[in-house]
Amino acid sequence: MSLTEHLEAALAKPATTDEYDLHQPLADLLGSVGLQESDAGGRIEFTGADPVLPGALRLAGATSIALAAKSVAVAKIWQLRGGRGQDISMDLRTAPHRLCPFYDRKWELLDGYPQGDPARVDPAFGTDRFYSTADGRWVHPIGPYPKLRNDAAALLGVPERDALVRQAISRWNSFELEDAAEAAGVIMPVVRTTEELMATEQYQSVLSTMPPVIVERIGDSPPEPLPPNPSTPLEGVRALGRAHIIAGAGCGRALALHGADVLNVWDPGEYELPVLYATSNVGVRSTRLDFRRAEDQERMHGLLAGADVFYANRRPGYLARHGLDAETAAEIRPGIIHAEVTLNGATGPWSGRVGFDQTAGCLSGVMLLEGEGGVPSLPAVPVVNDYITSWFLQLGILRALMLRAEWGGSYRVQVSLTRVALWLLSLGIFDKGYSAEVAGVAPGHEYFDPETFTADTPLGRYRGVTEQIRMSETPGYYTNPLIPRGSHRPEWR
Repeated sequence: MSLTEHLEAALAKPATTDEYDLHQPLADLLGSVGLQESDAGGRIEFTGADPVLPGALRLAGATSIALAAKSVAVAKIWQLRGGRGQDISMDLRTAPHRLCPFYDRKWELLDGYPQGDPARVDPAFGTDRFYSTADGRWVHPIGPYPKLRNDAAALLGVPERDALVRQAISRWNSFELEDAAEAAGVIMPVVRTTEELMATEQYQSVLSTMPPVIVERIGDSPPEPLPPNPSTPLEGVRALGRAHIIAGAGCGRALALHGADVLNVWDPGEYELPVLYATSNVGVRSTRLDFRRAEDQERMHGLLAGADVFYANRRPGYLARHGLDAETAAEIRPGIIHAEVTLNGATGPWSGRVGFDQTAGCLSGVMLLEGEGGVPSLPAVPVVNDYITSWFLQLGILRALMLRAEWGGSYRVQVSLTRVALWLLSLGIFDKGYSAEVAGVAPGHEYFDPETFTADTPLGRYRGVTEQIRMSETPGYYTNPLIPRGSHRPEWR
């Protein structure tokens, strides 16, 4: 079935039972990058069933499939390097915690305290804020960063205050505001139904035929087999990042879990929300470079020349301006695996738009499915696409490393946040009445506390969630659980 057929089937008949085979969508996802379940070398087992949380989405199943897919790729690399095959198991009843470990302010803590955002003084432009427009629609002007909020307030001509923002937006036509926001570089998507997105040119010409994970060869280079008998699956792999938030930075965390040396680069004046840094940069080394300085640009290219992987989630055009796009990276380092997150894909009329997890939810129909009476709402877990996107990106990276080891070449890996949201919907949706009756209470649908770990770090005693999935041979661990941003020199180990 095509993506369109999957979506049409899901919308036409919301599920009223928990009967669902996770192995089929897992096989489809793995098959899209040339892998299969048997590449794990052992059994793959799922326990529990959706719905675990109330709402329309298969949150536990989607999380479990994505985690299992990347784990199969890790297991395959482990075997290619001389390790044994392994069993992989996942309990859906803890899975949603891994999607957004910080939302209930209990599981990701520093010295016993949840992290927050010290730069926010008003709920305006928050992830939970939807605003109605003059034409009776809804927009979601999300602004987690100070500059985004300032620019959004300037576009609306009001201070950063929720009541004033709501009043200003009520005077705009929704689509005119969306276009004006795009021109201003801020984020104010119109909340759409899935059917409305499917009618757009971006969907019909790009998203409808885009695989969940794009892996394509973009240049030639000699094969680079990974050395045998490592202590971890990704020992010796160097991953250079220019990533932030979750969708990009979370890929660095996933690579570090299995032994890669991951170094993420920040601009010296760049702001990051403490709550996001503490979730997605676990295991990642951190340095600072100012690309406005020629010597720092040269250092970055030097780091790139020594890397196996480059991963990023930056605004369209940013990487090219700094000589970090896939084609230039492949010239600097033949054999590079260049991995990038986009909002809507790299081509099409919406390719220049920017956004976050919730933006993809607004565009894809998720927010209206989770809402009532045409009023949008966040899912039960407020961040559902970001980490799945990062795991899809890791899946593509690991497959590209396998291809490079055998055939050589440089590779581009791309994942779209909106395409991930559509993949989630393509798994099927629930009748919300049924979901409300079953989730969290019926046998097999309980919502259990997540498995956690603690580590003493330079930032304090950190408690976080484990990956929740169990791998019998290579469970993974973090060499650098959490370090201050910019605390390493810009060099490889």
